[in-house]
Amino acid sequence: MAFHVFFFLLVICLALLPLALLWRLDWFRFRPSSSRGGAKRSTLHRLLKPRCPDDCPACRLASTPALAAGPEPAPVRPWREVKSHRGVPKRVNTEGDACPNPQCPYFGITEAQIHALVGDGKHGQAERIQTFRCQACRSTFTSRRDTPLYRLKTPSQQIVMVLSALAEGLDPSAAERVFSYRQATITTWLTRAGVHAHTLHERFFFHLHLPHLQLDELRTRLRCAKQVLWLAIDPCTKIPPVLQLGPRTQHMAHRLIHALRLSLAAFLSPTLYE
Repeated sequence: MAFHVFFFLLVICLALLPLALLWRLDWFRFRPSSSRGGAKRSTLHRLLKPRCPDDCPACRLASTPALAAGPEPAPVRPWREVKSHRGVPKRVNTEGDACPNPQCPYFGITEAQIHALVGDGKHGQAERIQTFRCQACRSTFTSRRDTPLYRLKTPSQQIVMVLSALAEGLDPSAAERVFSYRQATITTWLTRAGVHAHTLHERFFFHLHLPHLQLDELRTRLRCAKQVLWLAIDPCTKIPPVLQLGPRTQHMAHRLIHALRLSLAAFLSPTLYE
């Protein structure tokens, strides 16, 4: 009886030996994964997504062939050559202001020797605000148009004082108690100043020659919501040519790169990152 038991165990061992060898040599393609911490897990290499202009909608639109441009518009004739020589000469300096009417031939022209702007009196009780009139299209507007002070009745000195305190780190709720203005009003001033500062930044921060740039993201909290501050900074001059606030998505990364491309004088050609 003992001989039969020994013979049966020997046959089982000889049958399991080839299976153990095959398991050792990885001949089995599919192996059950062990849940124990000591067992080694197979590492799967993540496939990287291709980075090319087709990934970004803005790059895709820019790569399409543009339509043939039409003839260039004729140069605008200076108003001093068009108007009559009769009348009172101009007394108010209009350099830097432009007609806001898009239908006017002098729309957007800020040179006093070309546009048709003249002074049209002043208005306002707290402060005297200059009014301009375009002699070509008869449009009137104030000197505060397209500024944060447009159609505000609060004296500009008070607004500047409140915004300066906010720039130094004062909270809007604390500014309400200090300056006796409503928090909604202070927030409106701050929003207007921020939009105007962004426009000023886009106007002057372009065609920059920056040999080195550092792109980074900073996590911040804004109104109980986590936001990411996307920025590019020059380590030598500490100039931030681009600053974006938004979620951590690929769309925001594309926005940062495109804004950086518009502000720099030279950028990498599309063939370098395809």
